[in-house]
Amino acid sequence: MNWFEEWFDSPLYDLLYANRNEEEAARLVELVESIIPKPTYTRILDLGCGRGRHSLTLAEKGYQVTGIDQAEEAIRKAREKAEARGLENVTFRVGDMRDPLPGEFDAVFNLFTSFGYFEDDEENLKVFSSVHQMLRRGGIFMIDYLNADWVRSNYEPEGSGEFREISYQIRRYIENDMVHKRITFEGEEMQEPKVYTERVKLYDLEWFLEQFHRAGFEIEKIFGDYHGGSFNPESSTRLLMVVRKK
Repeated sequence: MNWFEEWFDSPLYDLLYANRNEEEAARLVELVESIIPKPTYTRILDLGCGRGRHSLTLAEKGYQVTGIDQAEEAIRKAREKAEARGLENVTFRVGDMRDPLPGEFDAVFNLFTSFGYFEDDEENLKVFSSVHQMLRRGGIFMIDYLNADWVRSNYEPEGSGEFREISYQIRRYIENDMVHKRITFEGEEMQEPKVYTERVKLYDLEWFLEQFHRAGFEIEKIFGDYHGGSFNPESSTRLLMVVRKK
């Protein structure tokens, strides 16, 4: 089992990242709306949708949304949220982002660093091939990634905290051009410590530009934050790229 299948399906994942709020998702969706107006780009694919934060917000804006993720528990929760909100214009399914879905989309989103999970570059690049196949001609692909230069200079090696009588320790390090995170959970109600890992490739802007060109995309816009600010390799925490299928 890949690390992300085990970790993203864990209830501890929800607890650790409970601070990822709807306000942040709404801010990113506002940026999305300015880039892809609904009358022109209606059919949206949220690639690596997780528990549906962005998919649900986009659906509430009136887009026709499909969200896919490999984590079955995440998809189950996303479906529950959609039902609770009475949203009929969003569909969630379990799937691998490297495998294209049938049909065609006006725009595809890959948000909050849901890319670069594989050690092999070719496996990661299969995502671009899949997106290119699913997009209509002239369709938009937007990827929201970490800024590798900023991470290399600013990551914190250690961290800790607690919630609901569970303590956690986080160790971060860079190895083989990937940023790794090892998370250990302990608590009185836990029979033994639980250890999970995250790892993401440190791809920089130049790498993305080269691979987009090879995959048949042309660059449209580059942002450094969710407000649409300019990208600065030294100070921007995010790298948001908007490309168009030729």
